[in-house]
Amino acid sequence: MPEAGFLITSEQIIYLCGFVAAVWGVYKIIKELRKPSDDLRDKVEKHERLLDNDNKRIHKIEESNQLILRCMLDLINHAITGNGIEKMKETRDVLQDFLINN
Repeated sequence: MPEAGFLITSEQIIYLCGFVAAVWGVYKIIKELRKPSDDLRDKVEKHERLLDNDNKRIHKIEESNQLILRCMLDLINHAITGNGIEKMKETRDVLQDFLINN
């Protein structure tokens, strides 16, 4: 009487290998279909980061331009009237703080 054990035939091994290859192929196809989307998402995230850095830099430039214009206005007022020394000292202190902190 033959034993009732577990028997694997070469045909079953070939089917199993074929199944594994098919699953791997489907995985690769799905991965390739998602790749453009993933690449685009990475690129958008990079651009958001760069845009945020640029916005911060532009804000600092606007702040420094405003301070420069304020200093020029105080100099013009002083040149016209000869007064406003205290105002110029205040502006100088603000300018020094700005230059030291930035």
